[in-house]
Amino acid sequence: MSIRPAMIGAPSIILGALVVLVLDIHTAWQAPSHLRRTISEYGLGAQQWVFSIGVVLLAFGSALTLAAALRYRLTRPASAASIFLTLWTVGLVAVVAVPKQDWSNNASLSLGGTIHRLGAAVAFVSIPVAVFAFSRPWLHDIVWAVRARVTTGLSVLSVVTLTPIVYALAVGVTGSRPWYRVVTLGYVERVLVVAEVIALISLSLWVLAAERRSLASREEQQLEVSQPA
Repeated sequence: MSIRPAMIGAPSIILGALVVLVLDIHTAWQAPSHLRRTISEYGLGAQQWVFSIGVVLLAFGSALTLAAALRYRLTRPASAASIFLTLWTVGLVAVVAVPKQDWSNNASLSLGGTIHRLGAAVAFVSIPVAVFAFSRPWLHDIVWAVRARVTTGLSVLSVVTLTPIVYALAVGVTGSRPWYRVVTLGYVERVLVVAEVIALISLSLWVLAAERRSLASREEQQLEVSQPA
């Protein structure tokens, strides 16, 4: 029995997204003001283990999806899609491995806080690029054109959701107001994460479809070989 990485990767991504979503909905139901805070603050509270499970599932599923995409030649190892999907996965691992800095205990940015912030930034920026780069070569393909166009559209949408953060950073650099106070970061981050994860899910389902297609073709070939002449 052959290993089917996409068969595990796609459900892992979906399950990881659902874990974080349910955690966020449950917390917001009890305290709506929590939505103003960043998602990674769950790493500082009693729900840390739930948050970590969700993010690890996302990273694990993303790694398996990339492995399947390489296996079925949907992308190349040195392609932009592979590189940025790897950066996305590494960024997620960094977010879990190094929790967000607790500013109530330390007013200056620590090494751990820097690593966490860098990991989150790398992840947020990498996945739209990865999804777009993955989809672009297949936009006119006979088999995958529809999936490629849908996934490309979702990647563009996720880029659009980045613009409030880019605007906030620009204001922070040119003015005296801290960038994280220009927008309500918790709201903006959640919109961004939803858009990016939907694009990632679209990509993983595409790779899963390719895996099933390849396995079905292989089974047909084996059946033809086993038939008497």
